[in-house]
Amino acid sequence: MMLPQQAPNQLTDPGIVFELMIGPIRMAVLDTALKMEMADILAQKQDLESISQALDVKSDTTNLAYFLDALVSMGFAAKQNGQYGNTPFAESYLRKQSPSYLGGLVQNLSRMQHRNLGRIPELIRQGPPEVNKRDQLHEEELWKQSVRHLASYQKAGMADRVAALVASLPEFPSMKRMLDLGCGPGIMCMTTVSRHSSLEGVLCDLPSVLEVAREEIAAAGLESRVSTIDGDYNDVDFGNGYDLIWASHTLYYARDLDALFARLYEALNPGGVFISFHEGLTNERTQPSGVVLSRLSLALEGQDVSFEQGEIASHLPGAGFSLVETRSLMLPMGSMELTIARKRG
Repeated sequence: MMLPQQAPNQLTDPGIVFELMIGPIRMAVLDTALKMEMADILAQKQDLESISQALDVKSDTTNLAYFLDALVSMGFAAKQNGQYGNTPFAESYLRKQSPSYLGGLVQNLSRMQHRNLGRIPELIRQGPPEVNKRDQLHEEELWKQSVRHLASYQKAGMADRVAALVASLPEFPSMKRMLDLGCGPGIMCMTTVSRHSSLEGVLCDLPSVLEVAREEIAAAGLESRVSTIDGDYNDVDFGNGYDLIWASHTLYYARDLDALFARLYEALNPGGVFISFHEGLTNERTQPSGVVLSRLSLALEGQDVSFEQGEIASHLPGAGFSLVETRSLMLPMGSMELTIARKRG
């Protein structure tokens, strides 16, 4: 029996098969460029011979040229008259000294998203395996290792998007205090605070994560305006008197969403705003494709953390929130669901 196609794009062209076959090659090229620090080399060396010397190539430059041409084909390098160099993309995201370097994030996410791809049939037949402690999503050690990579990602445009979104709220000019729940490196909160002369920020996350956040606070010169609360948000007292509470990709670790939202409601001032930024799966949990596929490896090992569309919003009225609205936003990693709820004034 053939069911109606439910995906947003109807598949009629077999060309998708050939496109998919190129995917692993693209990833291998990117991974190699990061491991060989190619963008850093191309910032200094442009001809094949000098690039070869920097890499300590033992043979002729034939294979090096093949690889560099592949890099150019993907937009990660440029080529003119036989000379190679970086594209603006590579300068911003592939050079290690760039504040928005994404190499660490790519390698970290690859470990999560790709580690089970070679044994999908086994996991289908035998069920989830035992997961190493370092790979368990609720473990503090995992986030201690990841937080610096998240800082680069937030600096690569995500924090500016968040700050612009918050600044567009009608309540923004009168806001005085903001809580970033599960803040990671805290760049999103700090960027938002920087757009408002009298707004103060409070970062709440696990102790080892906040070690990096405090470094970022000092680097931004915001010690007088951004403070921290160490601890698991399920248990820690994060106080009250907030005009804005922001939660981005962190509610997966709530032991009881209803209880947490009740606490957040009490922590807000009258007229305060709560914003959640997470995925929202649709079409019987089959879309957006990018979210479903990127989390397949985690799901197969028993770590399915994805929310369905409207799931977060459905818990908010019971906590007292009114005027709950949701909308979809397209980000580099795919479509995300923004949920905004307000406490009555």
